Amino acid sequence: MRKKDNTQFFPVVMTLMALVMYLMSTSISAFAMESKEDSATVKEGNKIVAKVNGQPIYEDALTPFVRKEIKKYKKYSVQRDTSKIEKHLQKKALEKVIARDLLYQESQKIDIEGIEEKIAERMKKAKEKYESNEEYASYLKTRGLTEKDVKESTRRSIAVDEYLKMKGIREPEVPEEEIRAYYNRHKRSFKREETIMASHILIMVKEEAKPEEREEARAKAESIRKGILAGEDFAEMAKKHSTDSRASQGGDLGYINRKYMPSEFDEVAFALKESEVSEVVHTKHGYHIIKVTEHIPEGITPYEEVRDFIGKFLKGELARKNYLTHVKELKSKAKIEILLDES
Repeated sequence: MRKKDNTQFFPVVMTLMALVMYLMSTSISAFAMESKEDSATVKEGNKIVAKVNGQPIYEDALTPFVRKEIKKYKKYSVQRDTSKIEKHLQKKALEKVIARDLLYQESQKIDIEGIEEKIAERMKKAKEKYESNEEYASYLKTRGLTEKDVKESTRRSIAVDEYLKMKGIREPEVPEEEIRAYYNRHKRSFKREETIMASHILIMVKEEAKPEEREEARAKAESIRKGILAGEDFAEMAKKHSTDSRASQGGDLGYINRKYMPSEFDEVAFALKESEVSEVVHTKHGYHIIKVTEHIPEGITPYEEVRDFIGKFLKGELARKNYLTHVKELKSKAKIEILLDES
């Protein structure tokens, strides 16, 4: 039987959560983790585009971000000429790399316990994504990387992760009263529709079926229903007799709202009491026997059911704000030289 998905009751908050998670991914994880391509040996002629406290940033470090954004631009934009936006994307990429390098420099001031073990474990997991060592080696070769490059990139990533955690930026604490206050301010976002958890047994009949075929299908459904009322297990009868795609799951439809099924189905299903088995119901699909195991009335989702969800949302939002504030503070104290050609 499927677990209840509370997120269906508050689409507005889901949208907010998705936005914050996107911002988190582009403002913390993406900044903290050095691209494997960034860590490759610097090629001759590679331009220095900035210096952070005397440490150079090379043009190649911007390439992965720019390439990724250009790919999205080409996919979704009618305008195919990307030359006009490349400089803009390079500038955005440089901001990210500067933030990343500032965080890495700060991370070198702390002791990270067991970093070698953490590096080995992360690299092991990365290699497990490939079917063989040969495939992994081929991946590195096509990108001009060595095992040493990847290890250094992993070291930098872990160092920044641990630094952010130590500073309380990656996993900030959100007080309970703030979570409840958010719930009270946004109760309308947690409005839920009337919902039931239902299962059904369907004896399919084509719309163009002859009267005798329809009667035969109805008689079969009536016979199955009598068996259930006499003590046969509903789920087992569904597995044995139902002719739709949910048969193997005992006819389980999970939590459904009105209009998910035909109106004739809804009229009967939403009127059933919990654990009650319906009469045979005819829809355009055929003949149904319905059983409802839970009925959730329309209303506001209780705080207890959405508390963890709100907590994660607020934690993500706070982490993003803390990250941006911290990077801004580091920039104010750092010596940053921008050498990127913006012409």
